[in-house]
Amino acid sequence: MIIKKNLMFLFCIIFLLSLVLAQDYKMDVSTTKETFGAGENITFIITLYDSQNNPIDGAVLIIIEDANKKTKIERNVRSKELTSIDLGEKISSGQWSITAKYADIEAIGLFFIKTNEQIEVELIEDVLTLKNIGNTRYTKNIEIVIGETSGIKEPILDVGEKVSYRLIAPEGVYDIKIVVDGGIIFSKRGVSLTGRGLTGDVIGALDEETSKRSPLTGGISPDEEADDAILSYLRSSKFVYIFMVVIFGAMILLTIERTYRKRLEK
Repeated sequence: MIIKKNLMFLFCIIFLLSLVLAQDYKMDVSTTKETFGAGENITFIITLYDSQNNPIDGAVLIIIEDANKKTKIERNVRSKELTSIDLGEKISSGQWSITAKYADIEAIGLFFIKTNEQIEVELIEDVLTLKNIGNTRYTKNIEIVIGETSGIKEPILDVGEKVSYRLIAPEGVYDIKIVVDGGIIFSKRGVSLTGRGLTGDVIGALDEETSKRSPLTGGISPDEEADDAILSYLRSSKFVYIFMVVIFGAMILLTIERTYRKRLEK
């Protein structure tokens, strides 16, 4: 009799376990919106259902990845709870996915990150630095205004990359502005520029990062608007000064030689 009761009890336990194991779970991943901005928290909810389509509680593993799978974030969250995750400001733009896993089932939700094309501007003495702090390659036109002179360049900067330019102008105080898409993103008044030994009307910015010293802005004269105007002017100016020094030195040597010959003749 006792054996029969034990067998019946064991059978009940096995039957209940089989029901639990046979539970048909369903899962859904929903974000609060389809598109998020760079630096904006990603908010979503994981809903877990039993075989009767009733929402139930449970610990769910979620994996957040970009389309290229270069970034991967894993978290454990609770179902039926609104979850908010900060992915940072420098995450790549485009499509992202949230993969939720529970027991032997999984569900996937998709969302998008907006493109953020943005640069940071820093001016220390006469060196202007532009840094890409957005989440995509920066290719916008940059207008640098030095006093009343301006010029345009299209620097190509990958995420996190930066480029520096040395501002040059005749010795004086200038207002500096950086204009993008018609709007001023940076301005500084009363910037002292010494000219670094240069003379004439040369005004512009030279690339500090390359050996070519490629100019960024023009403005040497009304007739010279090409990007290479500054560099050509500097080279020609240096040549003129060197030529004058050589001529002056030759005249001194010639005078000394004539004086020496006269003394010998005496």
